Amino acid sequence: MLKITIRTCVVCREKISQNLLNRLQCNEKKLSLFTGIGRSFYICNDCLKDEKKLEKSLYRVCKNKDNYIVQLREIFANG
Repeated sequence: MLKITIRTCVVCREKISQNLLNRLQCNEKKLSLFTGIGRSFYICNDCLKDEKKLEKSLYRVCKNKDNYIVQLREIFANG
């Protein structure tokens, strides 16, 4: 029997299956998709639409107040 991996969205704190979440990381004030090295966090697709809550959560997770919404748009426009 296979186990379903559950992770928590950093914005809404909802526990969701890992394959339904987007995995990102902050490295030196730059937001990117997870590279396999370092700490990462998960954001669900519903929370990507609510920019105000998303921005506040990104400030908390990345521990500074950079313009992460623009970086997030670039990531999902290219990928």
